[in-house]
Order: sequence, then structure tokens, then C-alpha cells
Amino acid sequence: MVDFKKLIRAWLFHWRLKRAIKKAEWSAQTYRRKYLVIVHDKKPVVVSMQGIRQLIRTKRFAKGFTPERARQLAVYEAIPKNR
Repeated sequence: MVDFKKLIRAWLFHWRLKRAIKKAEWSAQTYRRKYLVIVHDKKPVVVSMQGIRQLIRTKRFAKGFTPERARQLAVYEAIPKNR
């Protein structure tokens, strides 16, 4: 039998992920920057590449963490399209 609690959590995660992807696409087109959707504390979060570089400079990530590693771990990457 399917666990109802797991089903609700999976549905909620999928809904949040779709919403984060839409936000990342909109932000990439509006602000002309790359945006990543990363899972943090079991929730999808939208962060710009410049924001990730700033967080790395302020030592918010483990030593050796790079923007390229963040791109590999990202669930989705929104790149601005040419106008």
C-alpha cells in the first residue's frame, strides 16, 4: 500500500520544483543572468550564479566548492536567451 504521507510530500516537492523552474526562467530573461535551481533543506531554491560566487567568497560553502560544482549539483539551469 502506498504511504499517503510520502505521496503528499512527493507531490509538494514536484509542485515547488515546477514553481522554482518558472521563477528561474523568468529571472533569467528579466535580469539577463544565469540562474540555478538547487535543492536545499529538501526544498528547491533559485540562486543566481553571481549569488553563488558571492556565497563562496563569504565562506558559506565547504572548502573547495566551486561554481562549476554548483552547476553539476543543480536540478535546473536557466540561461538567458538572445533577444
